[in-house]
Amino acid sequence: MTSPRVVGRLAPSPTGQLHLGHARSFVLAWWAARASAGRVILRIEDLDGTRADSRFVDLARQDLEWLGLDWDEEHLQTDTLERLDTAIATLIAQGKAYPCVCSRGDIKRAQSAPHAD
Repeated sequence: MTSPRVVGRLAPSPTGQLHLGHARSFVLAWWAARASAGRVILRIEDLDGTRADSRFVDLARQDLEWLGLDWDEEHLQTDTLERLDTAIATLIAQGKAYPCVCSRGDIKRAQSAPHAD
């Protein structure tokens, strides 16, 4: 039996420069994909409109290339919003998803509530 091909994803957020933690996770994702003759996708997480800056997209590409990493596809997350909105609407219409109306405080309180083992 052959091993499945891995699809690795490098997903920097263009809100600042990459750091060693990014480098480590990107190298591991890249290595796992390439070791299985898989593909690597560079997906720029540019959804934070107030902080995202195209300068950091270019710097991330340069840093990844400096690390010796390559990729087979590149996507901007914002380019998929219409498709994601359609998928979400379909799931909601089918009763398979629902909008969450919890505040951040609600979620924080729920996380700290006692849980059964």
